[in-house]
Amino acid sequence: MEMTETKKKDEAKLELYSLLGQGYKAMQEGRESSIEEVKERIKQRREQSVYR
Repeated sequence: MEMTETKKKDEAKLELYSLLGQGYKAMQEGRESSIEEVKERIKQRREQSVYR
């Protein structure tokens, strides 16, 4: 099933907002993540979204 451009943009925005929210919450809790850990989480989320 081919995604429309609008749907792709919407999913990208949702992914960005989700990651920002997770980062904000982590900052409040005093947690830190390396850039590599964040990249790996993004990669895993994208792989999961392909299978939905």
